[in-house]
Amino acid sequence: MTPEAAVAQLAASLLSHEIDASILASLQQPDTAAILTQIEPSARELLEREWTAEDFENAAVEFCRLFILNPAAPARAAAYEDKDSLAVAGRIQFMLDSGFLELPATFQTLAPDHIALLLLVYSSLEGEDSIQFKADNLAWLPLFSARLEEESTHAFYLLASKILRVV
Repeated sequence: MTPEAAVAQLAASLLSHEIDASILASLQQPDTAAILTQIEPSARELLEREWTAEDFENAAVEFCRLFILNPAAPARAAAYEDKDSLAVAGRIQFMLDSGFLELPATFQTLAPDHIALLLLVYSSLEGEDSIQFKADNLAWLPLFSARLEEESTHAFYLLASKILRVV
């Protein structure tokens, strides 16, 4: 897996659902946490300690505010690319229907144009396929990243916005 694909998978996991113990454990791996802290220094404190129920609740509230209830930073292509979002969704749905891609359970309820799903597909491709997929389906990524950075109040979603800049 290329470093860019690994970054895309990390961003996909942060944006697919609320932060849970498994995502947190992945982020808190010493090597990963060291890199993430360099990217977003405000995440250091959350990466270096055990989370309380309140920490998980705060992250869940922020996830819902950003992406679910009247989303401040919609995580779907349709919010950024009116004319192309149906084409994006159609291409992904075709990949799903044809069996090209098997989704983890946490991704199965996402819309076909959801950023987490698109990043997961992107991370599974190589070479020209990944370049073409990015051009065809992720042109709106800078707009989403900027909106996420502007709207987020949680260090992990600020981290996600910065991670998206290198995808």
